Amino acid sequence: MASIKKRKVKKAIARRSKIIEGAEKERVKKAWRNIFLQAGILK
Repeated sequence: MASIKKRKVKKAIARRSKIIEGAEKERVKKAWRNIFLQAGILK
């Protein structure tokens, strides 16, 4: 019983971390684009 619960928890954590990772990547991409746009304006 406990092993099944552990497996389910691990899967849930993995799924959640994947979603968070995706969001982080998107945010980083947007941040870099903003930096480049600002650099272009400053130049």
